Amino acid sequence: FAISDVVGCASAGSAETSTRHAMSSNSDVSDLVRRVAGPLAVVGAGALAAVGGILAWNALENAAVQKRLRKCANKMIKVDGVEFNVKEQGQGEYTVVLDAGLGMSSACWTWVQEKVSKNTRVISFDRPGLGCSPPKPGPWLRRVDGIVDDMHRVLSAIGAKEKLVLVGHSCSGMDCRLFCHRFPDQVVGMVLVDTAHEGQIKQAQGSSIYNTYPSAEATQEKLRRLSYLWKTGLMRMMFVASSPWFRDASFRLPFLNLIKRALDAVGRAAADQVRSQIKMIGPHLPKSIYQRYVDETFNHHAMAAMVSEHGSQRESMEFMSGLDLMKPAVLGSRPLIVVSRDPFRGAGGRLYPNAKGDPGREAMHEAFQRDQAVLSLKSERRVIDGAGHGSLLFVGQDAEHTAKAILDVVRMLKNSPK
Repeated sequence: FAISDVVGCASAGSAETSTRHAMSSNSDVSDLVRRVAGPLAVVGAGALAAVGGILAWNALENAAVQKRLRKCANKMIKVDGVEFNVKEQGQGEYTVVLDAGLGMSSACWTWVQEKVSKNTRVISFDRPGLGCSPPKPGPWLRRVDGIVDDMHRVLSAIGAKEKLVLVGHSCSGMDCRLFCHRFPDQVVGMVLVDTAHEGQIKQAQGSSIYNTYPSAEATQEKLRRLSYLWKTGLMRMMFVASSPWFRDASFRLPFLNLIKRALDAVGRAAADQVRSQIKMIGPHLPKSIYQRYVDETFNHHAMAAMVSEHGSQRESMEFMSGLDLMKPAVLGSRPLIVVSRDPFRGAGGRLYPNAKGDPGREAMHEAFQRDQAVLSLKSERRVIDGAGHGSLLFVGQDAEHTAKAILDVVRMLKNSPK
């Protein structure tokens, strides 16, 4: 044979062999794709179904919560297009107005309102987004002057325009004092329950207290993140993952532990804080309002309102500082009682069995309380043994002292010369 023929035959044989190998390789790849595609399709479909299920579950739960809150509302009134839930009890010459602290609803006054309403007229209400009041459209900022504007409109709408005894807890003490400054003819007395005041923003600089007041930028970022967590259902999943049964199950079931760790990375701490608050306060509430309190505390609108009010504290205190309302006797001769927690028990008080106050923090808080005790010519300060910041409203034996202070102011007004 010619050399060219041999080379040609060899080339042909080599080409045929390469073709067979290529076909075999393609067949192997196809088989691999077929073997993997099936399970991947199942996993993908399962993931989509899970995501869809979570979104549907979240939407249904959110709708159910809002429906329950609307159902348990006391009296809804509309003022300038905004709805407010108002609770009004009792009758009397003087009207006691209970203003809840930062991020809290009228439910926090349940024990006190029941007690005081046996002797006089009492009003509490939910600010927009809190309790049973729907959210208010517009900017996120909730500065003290805007809160007071809402408060005045609500009271005017229900005919409470005179002989008002204002009662504030925590940050709402500033609401009460600003209300009195703007509408002095309507306010005849005041009770401040372990309240904050605007001087704190300067006195607390450089301390852990000062650092708890977030900036506007940080607040807006929190609100964006909160909205994302609620819309995706992640917040509700984190709330479930923070429950004791889920935590125990995650130690035994690896896949639950993976879910828990993933939610930790997203920010499960927010849900943990809410569950901790419910666990702490829930046992002290009447059974009739326990579910309402859970619904009020764990929902998108309430958490957003709390973040907004917290993020507005710096501006509120700076606004109040410009009015110079912390001068001695600025309230004139209006009866004033300042009710304070026990510094040895700190903010926790009887809500935490082993609570102890931090000496430095409590010394600063004591100074804040003494500042407010000289705002009237007829003032008195009462330090309640064993009481904490929240227990003055939620724990019966401490709330008893709060109610008594309110009734004592009403009694002083009744007995004063007309």
